[in-house]
Amino acid sequence: MAFAVLAPVMAVLALLLVPATAHAADVQITPAAGAVTASTDDGNEPGNVVDDDYTTRWSGEGDGAWLQLDLGSTKTVTHIKLAVHKGTTRQNVFQLQYWNGSSWVTVHDGRTSGTTTGLESFAFDPVRTSKVRYVGHGYSGEGEGDWNSLTEVEVWGAPGDDDGDDGGEAKLPSDVLDLSDWKVTLPIGDEEEPTEIFQPELDGYSHDPFFLVPEPGDAVRFRAPVNGVTTGGSSNPRSELREMESGGGDEIEWSSTSGTHTMTVREAFTHLPEDKPEVVGAQIHGGDDDVTALRLEGEKLWITKGDTTNHHLITDHYELGTVFEVKYVVSDGEIKVYYNGELETTLDHSDSTNYFKTGAYTQANCGNSSPCSGENYGEVKIYGLDVTHGDDQGSDSTQAADRHSWGTPLPISDEFDYTGAVDPDKWATPSGDVGGTEGCWEGHSGNGRRCAKNSTVADGMLTMRGEENGDTGWLRQKRDAQYGRWEIRSRSKNIGSSGDLYHALHLIWPTEGNRLENGEYDWVEYSDPDAQCLTAFLHYPRSPSDKKEHREVCPVDMNEWHNFAFEWTPQALVGYVDGKEWFRLADGADSDRGNIQSMPSGHLNIQLDNFTGDSGLRPAVFEVDWVRVYE
Repeated sequence: MAFAVLAPVMAVLALLLVPATAHAADVQITPAAGAVTASTDDGNEPGNVVDDDYTTRWSGEGDGAWLQLDLGSTKTVTHIKLAVHKGTTRQNVFQLQYWNGSSWVTVHDGRTSGTTTGLESFAFDPVRTSKVRYVGHGYSGEGEGDWNSLTEVEVWGAPGDDDGDDGGEAKLPSDVLDLSDWKVTLPIGDEEEPTEIFQPELDGYSHDPFFLVPEPGDAVRFRAPVNGVTTGGSSNPRSELREMESGGGDEIEWSSTSGTHTMTVREAFTHLPEDKPEVVGAQIHGGDDDVTALRLEGEKLWITKGDTTNHHLITDHYELGTVFEVKYVVSDGEIKVYYNGELETTLDHSDSTNYFKTGAYTQANCGNSSPCSGENYGEVKIYGLDVTHGDDQGSDSTQAADRHSWGTPLPISDEFDYTGAVDPDKWATPSGDVGGTEGCWEGHSGNGRRCAKNSTVADGMLTMRGEENGDTGWLRQKRDAQYGRWEIRSRSKNIGSSGDLYHALHLIWPTEGNRLENGEYDWVEYSDPDAQCLTAFLHYPRSPSDKKEHREVCPVDMNEWHNFAFEWTPQALVGYVDGKEWFRLADGADSDRGNIQSMPSGHLNIQLDNFTGDSGLRPAVFEVDWVRVYE
């Protein structure tokens, strides 16, 4: 295939560049793959950096993307070795940091050599720590970008750290988790007034058996027995962290409609109470009640919604002790809940009294679980915890524009925050009176009609309707340009029970109208939303035989809302689904076609096409939440 793709990674022998300051007696203390995590990845997972295979890698996009290695206990670290993907043409810009028990400390700030794909060694003054991380700031060299890609990482340190009782193991919860902005509530104390530990006391606090660091020192254990003391608003006991203001002094509250609020927890359920084996491991709370929680009931792991405890099932065969990651992203009146990096559900929520909680909130007590003793309990281990609050309203990693910093949408963009016909300053609709109806013309290839009446705005979205008689919708955005970026949040549904299917599209149509000469970019195209597949057809310009590239990604539930984005630059055509790239095409010119990205000029169309005729179609709707256009 002639179009450009990323060059394959070549396996090479490791080239070790050890500076004179390295300690000859040091030993490798690199953890296994299960102890390696990252803030983000593109499917090239963090564990790949410790598999001794230079053909695999971790890749995370964005300035500040990090890769963390949990050492399991406190050890002396002297240097870290890195092998860079495409290391002969890229210089990775990065920092190396270690955890000092309450914050991350930078011990190296620089870049790789750009001369090798093998291991390079970066030494620093020895530090005592239980975890280290690489913080990436993209790369320079042959081009530049914000991808952070490593094929191998090794951690080296002093030998014998685990020999003898030298204080090497983490002893306090604050050695494992950053508890700076938290308080803990424990199932002890007076009735309806359980013990609460605040900062700064929390940094030096642990409690056996309810809040401590068990061997091997890589997690904090939270335990809540059925006979424990409960808060005044609950009949169930808890050993749980509650989010506080910066520094831990006052309780925090934040709005789900302003800014972006994220909590990522790496944890495992490790014990359930008898009779009622139910425990909550993480939650968002608002005012006097929980908004959503992660709840284990036996082997079934649920996401709750308000009082609906069984709102969304993640898995029905969870095994105790299995470590997983749950992530909440709250912005723009929505809560997105991710499990091991996959979006599980999106909840609508508007409130200004929210805060995060995590730990073991046992959903049983002496009234419904026996025995009524401290030996009957719920338990959770937390291996990692991170919370961020941003002022960037609506920021969302599932939007390509946010992930890739496309800037402010152009005025031609449309949020559809009005009612009636589409905005005539932004959209052209069919004209004429085909069939005796004003605002209608012939449909695709003469099939049925395209009519202005079939595209209307209400309830904050555009609805394009395809009818049984073949009448359907069509819109052209009133902006023509060569190059640009578009992102559209849309979905479609078959609302009839039978008939031929309509065909939903987002496309860039050439300004001059001749696609064989000028090209055509159908970057979202599908005929049946129930089939759960998305396709794209990218037509080459200057191609009398209509050469094109076809791409498909499955499964994508087209009945549900997704963010579809398209980037057209002089370098490439790129498609995104929910912020993730799914195709990239460039060049490809030959005697029968021009370069694929070389359309002279084009505009956005939204269409629900009729490929069939004037009757017998299955009614459908194509719904669009917003359309945003960027330079």
